[in-house]
Amino acid sequence: MDRIRTPASQRKRQKGMHSPKFSCSYEIKFNNFVIFIMQRKMGMTRRTFLMELARSKGFRVESELSDSVTHIVAENNSYLEVLDWLRGQAVGDSSRFELLDISWLTACMEAGRPVDSEMKYRLVEQADRYPTLNTPESEVPLFTASKVSQYSCQRKTTLNNCNKKFTDAFEIMAENYEFKENEVFCLEFLRAASVLKCLPFPVTRMKDIQGLPCMGDQVRDVIEEIIEDGESSRAKDVLNDERYKSFKQFTSVFGVGVKTSEKWFRMGLRTLEEVKADKTLKLSKMQRAGFLYYEDLVSFVSKAEADAVSLIVKNTVCTFLPDALVTITGGFRRGKKIGHDIDFLITNPGPREDDELLHKVVDLWKKQQFGRDLRRYATHERKMMLDNHALYDKRKRIFLKAGSEEEIFAHLGLDYLEPWERNA
Repeated sequence: MDRIRTPASQRKRQKGMHSPKFSCSYEIKFNNFVIFIMQRKMGMTRRTFLMELARSKGFRVESELSDSVTHIVAENNSYLEVLDWLRGQAVGDSSRFELLDISWLTACMEAGRPVDSEMKYRLVEQADRYPTLNTPESEVPLFTASKVSQYSCQRKTTLNNCNKKFTDAFEIMAENYEFKENEVFCLEFLRAASVLKCLPFPVTRMKDIQGLPCMGDQVRDVIEEIIEDGESSRAKDVLNDERYKSFKQFTSVFGVGVKTSEKWFRMGLRTLEEVKADKTLKLSKMQRAGFLYYEDLVSFVSKAEADAVSLIVKNTVCTFLPDALVTITGGFRRGKKIGHDIDFLITNPGPREDDELLHKVVDLWKKQQFGRDLRRYATHERKMMLDNHALYDKRKRIFLKAGSEEEIFAHLGLDYLEPWERNA
């Protein structure tokens, strides 16, 4: 996806502070709040939408950074990243601004008024207090394992995993127990992996995990072996296990779970190629779709692709609910650069609701798939031009009269398809 570049003249103007410039088409209800929404990591379309939404709720929002701004809102930017951006705008003193996460603005939109900019919304500097591999032991600050909660919702866990060699082994063990439908041991390894991911330092000795929650005997055995030998023989055995390898393949197909994998394995099937070659198998509708779109479903989605899809979803949803907020959730919201799918949360701050929203969105997309191919057919096969307004015959150089869809199909020499027959 091409990066949207700011014109040189605009970049030059942004170097200094500017006079206020905001929309006057809405009544300003909250004069003490002057908001500026950073475009960095957000994109122009989403920023424009949020600006207009906030203005429609009575907030004063400026298009450019000015002396009157009181609150700066950022999305997926750290405190230091915002400071760096402000320095690039020739701002010397950032203390006069409230630096806030996008969640504050979302909360304001839901409440229909300004909410307190309490600590959970503020962007603050986080000191690096933890050791690295090169930090002398005498300089390592005291780490209190007893303060690490057994609940992940009470722990800060970033994508900076200092203990990947342990957590990778744990996740292999957990998946193997999941295939065996042993939930107890599966959760034991998953919870242990979650705890080690939150540690701000690499585990190099057994003493490092003393007092940590979720460190059962099986987990400790794997950790000790990795510390001593550099790898886990148990995890290595699992990766070479025929049953595990078959289940890994089977469950990668959309619509196939552990029960079906067990059934296929008992039938003597070991690979997806063998499953597809077995004509006696009766696949469900989901499983047939899983095999049909297998390559697409198992391929990775990049952050750029997720942003592009997000824009399509937002534009379509806003066709039906103009005030709706569409937020990427899941791995991309947590900062991952790639994923297997894109999760969205659609909310509507206003009183209006639409229980049929998702059906309307999907139906609109189906029509656009179909409509795009209809125009492509007209251009390439009939030398005509079809758009939302007219049908034009380029060879005869005339507009063709069409008062209905049936007449358009007839002009194109196509059999008429009813709307319910257009689920392309």
